[in-house]
Amino acid sequence: MKPIIVTQIFNVPILEVWKALTEVNSLKKWYFPVKNFELEVGKTFTFYESEEGTRFFHSCTFLQIVPEKILEHTWTHPNDSKGTSNLKWELESEGNGTKVTLTHTGAENFEDACPDFSVANFEMGWNAFLKTMLRNFLYGIEKLIFDLEINALPETVWRKLWENENYSIWTEPFCEGSYLKGELKQGNRVHFLSPNGEGMYSDVAFLIENKLMMFKHIGMVKDLEELPLDKETETWTGSYENYRLTEISTGTMLTVEVDTIADYKSYMEEKFPLALGRLREICEN
Repeated sequence: MKPIIVTQIFNVPILEVWKALTEVNSLKKWYFPVKNFELEVGKTFTFYESEEGTRFFHSCTFLQIVPEKILEHTWTHPNDSKGTSNLKWELESEGNGTKVTLTHTGAENFEDACPDFSVANFEMGWNAFLKTMLRNFLYGIEKLIFDLEINALPETVWRKLWENENYSIWTEPFCEGSYLKGELKQGNRVHFLSPNGEGMYSDVAFLIENKLMMFKHIGMVKDLEELPLDKETETWTGSYENYRLTEISTGTMLTVEVDTIADYKSYMEEKFPLALGRLREICEN
């Protein structure tokens, strides 16, 4: 089977990317909380899926290290599979930036494990790690998280979130008269618009009705037309805005996660609580 190959160009020097791949504190922020991480061929490092995680144990041994060029190691799941695979990160200069190529060879060797270890899941995961999570880390994009308890069932909260009339009400703190254009269906393109026809276009990346909505933001809209990416939008295109609804004893816990560039962090921290407060009002009244 062909290896999984994912490539991305970042507008940062090679040294910054190398540090992101090889410094424990950096890895913890965008990748995994690695343990016993010594940058030496033959050394083994381990990690779970998160700081608190205990389900997916990984064990990796360094095979090749060429500073600022190649980082290669095994990739195994000894608690779940007898299979083994190799992961290689390759870095090269690309203009004023860095081209990163990730190659995962042998991802099909975990067929004796559960479906979570499918090749399709690995491919999806590596695309997310390289094109979104590493990119966000290198470009200083921070994930803001807002939690809100609402005294209403998830079905009600979902409806108030996405019905056009209600959407315009709860998003008013961001822009009076804002609206959403397009069908909210997984894989569809939608537009988040102001009354003057400006805004953002995004893809519905994942949707589970009454439970989860994931938007992948792509670029800007002007005069109701999608604009091509420029240097500014290239720094954040592919960022996510997620809405997760969990039923609790008092109704619904709504968790919103928003990837935010530094210039908009204070704005989002001010406006999102106001907007979600408005959402709670229309859900509970």
